[in-house]
Amino acid sequence: MNLLITGGGLIGCHFAKRAADAGNRVVIYDLSPNREYIDKIVGRERAEIVAADMRDLPALLSALERSKIDTVVHTAGLIGKRVAENSYTGSTNNILGTINVLEAARLQKLRRLVYVSTFGVYDRPKIKAPIREDAPIGGHNLYTTTKACSEHLIHAYTHLYDLDTVIIRPAGVFGRGHYVGGSTVGMVIRDLALRLIKGEPFAIDAKTYFSNEYVYAKDVALALDLACAAKAPKQRIYNAGSGVVTRADDLAKAAREIVPKIEVSVTGAAAESHAEYPLDLSASKEELGYTPQFPLKDALRDYMEELWSEGIRG
Repeated sequence: MNLLITGGGLIGCHFAKRAADAGNRVVIYDLSPNREYIDKIVGRERAEIVAADMRDLPALLSALERSKIDTVVHTAGLIGKRVAENSYTGSTNNILGTINVLEAARLQKLRRLVYVSTFGVYDRPKIKAPIREDAPIGGHNLYTTTKACSEHLIHAYTHLYDLDTVIIRPAGVFGRGHYVGGSTVGMVIRDLALRLIKGEPFAIDAKTYFSNEYVYAKDVALALDLACAAKAPKQRIYNAGSGVVTRADDLAKAAREIVPKIEVSVTGAAAESHAEYPLDLSASKEELGYTPQFPLKDALRDYMEELWSEGIRG
């Protein structure tokens, strides 16, 4: 495949590495690419980098034509509170960026478009069981509203122009990143990994590490890889998580098992969370072949080893 990946952040770069490892041609399209980070994750000169704005349709079309792209994976956008910091910029980045990708898919007759949404679109107060892809969705803040809006746009374009599209809804993603897009989960789990490396006693704040479903960036890269390659997937929307809800006590237990001599306590009252039920991964497994490879402890160990490889020490 000739792949263009929008966004050179946590998800985009981990998928780019996996795609390059498989021998695909990879182009990373990002407004302000962090070339040092891309080199660390993807490898030096293993991906072409295009520095351009998602809101610039001619620039996107030019990149697609120049590199003879047949498949686009759309990860670019602002996350969480970053969207609300400047509502106009946040909304146009996320929504107009998706419109431009859809227009490009239509005009270039792409083989497939894969869109990275979020498990945040689920209307959790209405859900009382493991979360299937047909569960109710709805915007609960500006970020999730832009994601839900983008999903609706994808459905409309797919129906109107017979596009080949797949939507992936990851859980809370963590892994080695630079987090400029606003990944709170990425930052707090990095903090946890660094504390484990340091090896000194510490406390896990239940308000910060509230009940959540975490997924390692390498597992999301796996899901995207499978979404790009799947032959005629049926439902076109798939969860990509761990299938496990993790609480502060669970994180503390995992920390003690990874570093047995460390003293870890849990403090504070847990923040309100509707993450009582995990993502149902049955459709992802059956139709895509997705099974997460990194349970929490394995993911944290792998993450710590990568931080060590960067020269970070306790």
